[in-house]
Amino acid sequence: MTAGPAMERSMDRYTVVISDVGKHDQGYRGTRAFWWLATRFGAYAELGLYWFLVQYFGRSSVKLVRPSELLDRRQTLETDWLFVGLPSSLGREHLRNVKFRRLVLYDSTDHHGVNFGNSDVECLLGETNTCLKNFRDRRWDPPCHIGLLPIKRPPLNNRLHAALGIAPWKQRLGRQPSKRFDVGFVARPTGTIETNQRLRWMLELKRRRPDLSLWGGLVGGDRWREAFQSHSDADLLEACWLNRRKIDFFQYFDGLCQSKVALAPSGYAPWTYRHFEAMYARCLVVSNDLSHYEFLIPFPRDRMVEVPEGESVVPAIEKALAMCEADPEILDENLAYLNRWWDAGKYSRRRTETLERFMAELEHV
Repeated sequence: MTAGPAMERSMDRYTVVISDVGKHDQGYRGTRAFWWLATRFGAYAELGLYWFLVQYFGRSSVKLVRPSELLDRRQTLETDWLFVGLPSSLGREHLRNVKFRRLVLYDSTDHHGVNFGNSDVECLLGETNTCLKNFRDRRWDPPCHIGLLPIKRPPLNNRLHAALGIAPWKQRLGRQPSKRFDVGFVARPTGTIETNQRLRWMLELKRRRPDLSLWGGLVGGDRWREAFQSHSDADLLEACWLNRRKIDFFQYFDGLCQSKVALAPSGYAPWTYRHFEAMYARCLVVSNDLSHYEFLIPFPRDRMVEVPEGESVVPAIEKALAMCEADPEILDENLAYLNRWWDAGKYSRRRTETLERFMAELEHV
């Protein structure tokens, strides 16, 4: 699409149009000042794709815009790649002011399937056949090709990177934590008590293997504490409760570093950051069933233990502890595997295989 020669022109290789979810284009979030600060100092999960592209191609090659900015008819935006976040209010009137070679949708929500919301689906799918998501379920029957999106935690304020930077100093000072706990797990419940896998796993562990030492427990607001009190296993749930809304990340990571096995049940999505954080802490991960899912960074599933849907977590914990005992080097192998894709928890130009895998996801466009 083109515009008149009198219009101001700019050229960026990659342009990311932020989604409308969470009122990203309203109030103080609808200002240039907010997004200028967010792209430099914020820990805004919505910016995961933007940060990934900046890391590999540089800030000068990547532009972040809001849908409302594309309605400014005084400016024509020219770009090679136009990434449109879903759900989006973007329509044909927005695209009149954009000249692009390829358009790709991306959905960074935990929604199973493509979260179009109130988007103009006919318009968007008329421009592209691809939507990127953090995970792909082989059982889906989507209206377009599903590509894989970089996970959405931005590099700034990356506490994992900071924790990994501290670890060598602790080792030099002789303060490297020992693996004195059998199981490590901290999480906020999601959904309801009846459907929550995190609660179910904790209860199973407390009922069947109270002899196993546990670091951590459940955190959350008062509504969860009140819900626990009316549950048939109120006493067991009380024993799992840490009586706090959240836990400091460095305390959390230090606890994982002291644990042999880490639990990584699903939340709203089939994966969590905990899967990766636990491997960086040299824990053997006990995960929900990932057999139907694909991710941009593949999990080393042969060096994890997965719990089939509907089955107890306890046999998986026992198997994971036995694996650690039989082959202690498996934890270092997982750490080396992560370093193949990331540099101490961050995307890096030195990890070219990660970029190559992402670009391969765009070949369908």
